[in-house]
Amino acid sequence: MRFLFSKNNKAVNSTQSFPSSKGRFCAVYAISETGPVRDHNEDAFAFSFPENNTQNLIAVVADGMGGHNAGEVASKMACDLLLDYCLNSWKQHAPEILLEKAFLEAHQKILAAGESNPEQNGMGTTATSVIIHDGVCYLGHIGDSRAYLLQNGSLIQLSADHTLVNQMFEGGEITQKERDHHPMKNVLLQALGTTPTIQPQISSEGWEISEGDRLLLCSDGVYDALSEEDIKDLLLMEQPEFVLECLSSTAISRNVSDNFSALLIDISSGVQSMPSVTKEQNIIS
Repeated sequence: MRFLFSKNNKAVNSTQSFPSSKGRFCAVYAISETGPVRDHNEDAFAFSFPENNTQNLIAVVADGMGGHNAGEVASKMACDLLLDYCLNSWKQHAPEILLEKAFLEAHQKILAAGESNPEQNGMGTTATSVIIHDGVCYLGHIGDSRAYLLQNGSLIQLSADHTLVNQMFEGGEITQKERDHHPMKNVLLQALGTTPTIQPQISSEGWEISEGDRLLLCSDGVYDALSEEDIKDLLLMEQPEFVLECLSSTAISRNVSDNFSALLIDISSGVQSMPSVTKEQNIIS
């Protein structure tokens, strides 16, 4: 299993060396930072290549909440539990069933942990996870972290925010601009560990992925600081390591008020090789 939990790591190149293989494979790059305002990081991320095959991927980003650093505990638990369940049951279920079962089990265990420890009572966490298998990306999601897909030059938000404000937007009560700048935009309707039952977003059919596609999983600290156009421009940059450097620099320059974390997944084809590093692009202002 490959597990990473980062508090102030920048531009982690998480491509692993496996025997050369042909087909679509995944290269993962990650960043997680406390940010200029917060004093500790309640975000977490994790990923693994099942069966040591980079054509398969499980990845998750989580953003915790709760007093006494309980949010940090909840987000780390979510990453551990989701990854462990998916890896241990990899061959037993279809990806969408695997994600649903993993989310429900993680929810119950985080809920029980909070109820058994007064300092962690009420803790919870968002979780946005993807499984890539046989050239298809499947989504499991709860809360307001997000998953984006850049495909053929277009940016698609795969996840739906489980927030009061997004519910108002989908109901036609407010505009997208009002949603994005609403003072209550971070009020969650669902999260792991916070309510007796949950209804996570699980994709039943998934999205076919091809060479050149990119996926971005991120906590709300990223899209609070960057617009969708900013995110699209970043993902169109050639070198993935520099994408995350630019993301970090931009978020900090805009004085983002929250932790921010992102997993960047590059989809390539042909014979697996390690990416080179150049810095030719301009940081967005």
